[in-house]
Amino acid sequence: MRASLLELALLGCLALSTFACSWSRFDDVTDNSPIVLLEKPGSMKQGFGVSLATATNAGQTEVLVGGATNVSPAALYEIGNQDSPGTTAIDSYCSGDDCFLSSLTAGFANASGLDQVHRPLCFAVGSGTAGTQGLVVRCKDTHEYALSMPKEAQDLLASAVAQNQPDDHPMATDGTDDPLLLVSLPEKHLAWFYPAKSTQYSELALPNGAEVDDPSFGRSLAVLAVAGGRVLALGVSGKSEVFLWKTDDSANSSYIGCLGGINGMGRALAAGKVNRDGNDDLVVSDDSNVHVIDGAALFELPPTASSECSFSSLPPGALINSFGCGSTSSLTGCETSEFGAAVAVGDLDGDGDGEVIVGAPKMTVRGAENAGALLVYDAEGSSDAAFVDAKFISSAEAFDDLGRSIVTPHIDKRDIIAAGAPGNGKTALFYCSALLPQGAAGSRCP
Repeated sequence: MRASLLELALLGCLALSTFACSWSRFDDVTDNSPIVLLEKPGSMKQGFGVSLATATNAGQTEVLVGGATNVSPAALYEIGNQDSPGTTAIDSYCSGDDCFLSSLTAGFANASGLDQVHRPLCFAVGSGTAGTQGLVVRCKDTHEYALSMPKEAQDLLASAVAQNQPDDHPMATDGTDDPLLLVSLPEKHLAWFYPAKSTQYSELALPNGAEVDDPSFGRSLAVLAVAGGRVLALGVSGKSEVFLWKTDDSANSSYIGCLGGINGMGRALAAGKVNRDGNDDLVVSDDSNVHVIDGAALFELPPTASSECSFSSLPPGALINSFGCGSTSSLTGCETSEFGAAVAVGDLDGDGDGEVIVGAPKMTVRGAENAGALLVYDAEGSSDAAFVDAKFISSAEAFDDLGRSIVTPHIDKRDIIAAGAPGNGKTALFYCSALLPQGAAGSRCP
C-alpha cells in the first residue's frame, strides 16, 4: 500500500469522522447504498447467515448463505460482477429431508461430478442423499451428486439418515479455478480431502500421540493454494491446536506439523493472498489475537512424525503479522467482542495483495450491544498491522451478531465483503473500502 493512502484511511476510518459518518445512519436501507442486505427466504426460519460460501466463474459471482446447521437450507444469491447484486435468492440448497446442511460450506469455481462433466459454480453443502449417500454437491445448473466418504463416515451417515440425527461435516476449498475440497467429521475426529478435479477421497493421517479428542476438532478449516501444491489446515481450538498437511495436488499428503501454545489457537481459519508472492497465506485466530503466516514457508516444512504443537517450528520470517482488536468512536467493547470469531482475506482495493477481515460479533455499535462489526487490517508488512477500516450495519440492532461468518466475493477487479449477522437473521454485502482511491469504487461509494 502507498503510505499516503494508509494515512488517509486511518484518518478517515479510525476517527470515523470522514468515512463512516459521512454516510447516513441508515445507509443500508437507502437507494444505491454502500451496504446491501440480502432478503431472507421464508423457508429459512433459523440462523440466516450462520455460514457463507462464495464462488466466481467467468465474471459471475454467487454467494451461498446458510442457516442453522442440520435444520435449515441454504439460499443462493447472484452477486454479478458490478455493484447491482440480486438480493432475492435464486435457489435453495440442501432444502429436502435427505440433506443436512453443514456448519461450513464450500464454493467451487468449477467442479467435476461423478459423470466427469466439468461444471461451473458449484457448492458442497452438507451430507445426505443425492442419488447415493455422501457429501452433497449442487451446481448452478441444478445438477446434484454425492461424494463418497471414508467408511466410518459413510456408515455413520447411513445411520444418521435412518434416524434423522445427522452429524456435521465442515468443509473448505481454496480460491483457484479447480479447488481442492477439505472435509472433517468432528464426531469421529476424521479428516480427508478430494484433490482438484477428483471425486475420490484421500484420508489425512495424524501423528501418533496427537490429542484430538475434543468436540472442536475440525470446526475450522482452510486450504492454501501455493506454488507446488496445497497446504491443509485443521483447527482444534479446544486444545489450542492447528494441524497442518501438504499435498502436491495428487492423492498423497504429508503431515508437516502443528501450531499451538496460545489459548484458543485455531478458533477460526482462513486463506488468501496477504502478501504479493502469489501464494495463499494462513490466517489464524485465537482467544484474543489474529496471526498471519506465510503459506509458502508452511509448504516448505518437511514431513514430521512429531505431535508437538507450538510456534517454535515455524521457519524464520514465516509469521507475517499478529494483531488484536481495534475500536473507534462508533465501535466499543473489544474485551467482550469475540474478536476473531470469523476471519477472511480479500483484496478490497484491487492492488494485488489482500486485507484481513476479522469478525467481532459481540462488539457494541453506536450503543447497540452485540450488534457486531468487521475490522479490516493491512497485514502484509513486517511491522505492526495497520487497522485501516471498520464495517458495520448502520441500522444495527442489538444482538445482530454481525461478523459471525465472512467471505469476500469477487466483483470486477476487486473483492467486497459479505458477512452474516445470524442473531437477527441478516446477511450484508459491503461494497466500499477506505483503501479505494476516490472514484474507483463505483456508484455505491461516495
